[in-house]
Amino acid sequence: MKSQPPEVSPAKSPPGLQARSGALWFFTISVTLVFLLLGVRLFYIQVLGHEDHLARARSGIGRTDSVPAYPGDLRTSDGVILARSVTAWNMGLDLRLLSGDQVQSVVNTASETLGYSHSRRRERLGDAVRRKANRRIYANIGRRVDDSSRDMVRESLDRQLGPALRKKTLVVDRLTRRIYPKNTFLCHVIGVTSHDGTGQAGLELSLAPWLEPRSGMRRVITDAREQFRFYSPEMVEVAPINGYDIYLTVDSKAQSILEEELQLGIRKHRAESGLGVLMNCKTGSILAMASWPVFDPNEFHRYPPEILAEKRKNRVIENVYEIGSVIKPFIAAAAFETGVVSRDEKIWGGGRFHRIGGRRLEDVSNHGPITVEEAVVFSSNIGMGILGMKLGRDRLIEALGRFGFCRKTGIRLPGEGKGKHTPREQWNDIYSNTSVSMGYEVQISPIQLVTAFASLVNGGYLVRPRLVDKYVRDDEIIRNPPHLVGHTVTEETSAMMRKILHRIVDEGTGRYLKMKGFEFGGKTGTADMDPRYTKKDYLASFEAFAPLDDPEVVILVMIEKPRAGKYYGGSVAGPVVARVLRRYFDIAASPEFERLKFKGW
Repeated sequence: MKSQPPEVSPAKSPPGLQARSGALWFFTISVTLVFLLLGVRLFYIQVLGHEDHLARARSGIGRTDSVPAYPGDLRTSDGVILARSVTAWNMGLDLRLLSGDQVQSVVNTASETLGYSHSRRRERLGDAVRRKANRRIYANIGRRVDDSSRDMVRESLDRQLGPALRKKTLVVDRLTRRIYPKNTFLCHVIGVTSHDGTGQAGLELSLAPWLEPRSGMRRVITDAREQFRFYSPEMVEVAPINGYDIYLTVDSKAQSILEEELQLGIRKHRAESGLGVLMNCKTGSILAMASWPVFDPNEFHRYPPEILAEKRKNRVIENVYEIGSVIKPFIAAAAFETGVVSRDEKIWGGGRFHRIGGRRLEDVSNHGPITVEEAVVFSSNIGMGILGMKLGRDRLIEALGRFGFCRKTGIRLPGEGKGKHTPREQWNDIYSNTSVSMGYEVQISPIQLVTAFASLVNGGYLVRPRLVDKYVRDDEIIRNPPHLVGHTVTEETSAMMRKILHRIVDEGTGRYLKMKGFEFGGKTGTADMDPRYTKKDYLASFEAFAPLDDPEVVILVMIEKPRAGKYYGGSVAGPVVARVLRRYFDIAASPEFERLKFKGW
């Protein structure tokens, strides 16, 4: 019997191989499950929870940055820039990475680079040292510095600390700084802003709502340390809007002429101060406005307070005066309008002295018998006192109101003076009637006076004085048209007053101011500025219009307290007016006082 081959049993895997195979399967399944879960999670994050996670991401790694906008410019009517905002930088130190010695050396280096005075360097150094000792984080080393100063500070600190440490410790913030390219030019009208750009005086204050910009906002993506920042144009959430550029009515040529001649007149007569204003008599547009002394708006914060208070005052707007004889044409015009006298009526029989009631009136010269017109031409106090008595209290007060005296004109400048006259209940029928007719017992601002004078020669139209011509932003233009306030006299009375005022220049108290081939009219004025009328301090004034046939401009110049001997309006303020008119209208002929070598000029 044959033996059967033995059965072959199935091969068995070695124990080690079986273990490795099971682990592989477990790993594969685990990885698959993990990726499956990750896929589900990613699907939820990217699809189902997209908006929620996007918002969380933006709030967690993003921030909102301000997009800067710039205040508008101030410009003359012919485009000269008077005030503009430029990029500036605040610079400070992160004190955490600097030792006490390093803080002192860094602040000294930065202060020297920025050109600070010795006292200001000590102030900066003391502040930084105190902050470091008190474990404060930040110390300021420079406010509103320009690009070149910023770069110089960076370079000096790179040499001292090294670029790496300088980048970590020097903090630079961008902002804007107001500059005034023409320095003292039109300074009292322009005004100034504070360190934070807020208007403090002049047009910078009154026009702040128009000049003020609106900053924009944008989203910025950063890492946790804010070392990487990313933004793009489409991330701007609110667009920035610059302020309006404002074009004034002031003409740069006229302003230069007025400032130069006013300062020349003040220096020649060693006066304490003065003012001038040139106006278009038909529209009320201010062509030039000047006060003296002056200040530089760029250095505004460096003036001592007691000096600044006097320098920054816009005398044309803020001051009120007892103006003296320059009021006489208005009183005469009111008399003509009411019919109490006629132009050729004899009002005084002659002589230098006259008593009205208990008051003694005096003229500088005896002009013999004079008419109402001649009382104005020769500036007779006696004649005007008699005229004031004929008008009486009520008509005099009404005349002051009709010409806009003792009330604000509404010009776009802060601090306008109102003025005043003796109250009706305190009015004395002799002293007040005669005083007001000579320019006393009534306080009037120069802007009121020149505005009223314009109405006297332009046909009787009282127009609000204006400094702003238009507001411009991109393609938007908003114009500021002339504004008629009311009527003061008739066309006939206005024409009559132009002839009378021309006689003053042709043969009266302003005769040394006439120019060959160029005719104009005006009125001189000399007022005692001392409240006790001591005849020591005078206000010399001259108001004029030109040309004679078709008046285009009116001008007023007042010079306070001349000390060189002469003090009459015709000899102190009059030559300034004549020289301004000659240059403004480009007249070849010299004024009479220049040909005659008028004393004082």
